[in-house]
Amino acid sequence: MKQEALYMNIKGVGSVYFIPSDKTQSWISKMIVVGATGNDEYNFIAIANSKAGEIAETLQNSESKIRKVKVGEFDFIGGTIKKIKNGYLLATFSGATGEQDLAVSQKGLGWLATKF
Repeated sequence: MKQEALYMNIKGVGSVYFIPSDKTQSWISKMIVVGATGNDEYNFIAIANSKAGEIAETLQNSESKIRKVKVGEFDFIGGTIKKIKNGYLLATFSGATGEQDLAVSQKGLGWLATKF
């Protein structure tokens, strides 16, 4: 994720998550800061985790529109999920446009999936 964000010349926060079940009961996560945790208007850490929360509950990419947005969610693009044998992998990024955040997340998820 860091390499992709640097390549795209963007700053922000990337996180990856492993849900070790077919149902969200817990997750294991790792976060990386690429140049900034936020700016004067946005807390990138909070947004990345909000995306993950939405994904963990719906088991769909963030901003999936499969249900009404709940308090605590922002309905932002930039988080992605993949079903694996032992659960789910998620990746989120926050700091740029939704499309850029999604591209970084997809790159991170693709790399992480090769480890499972």
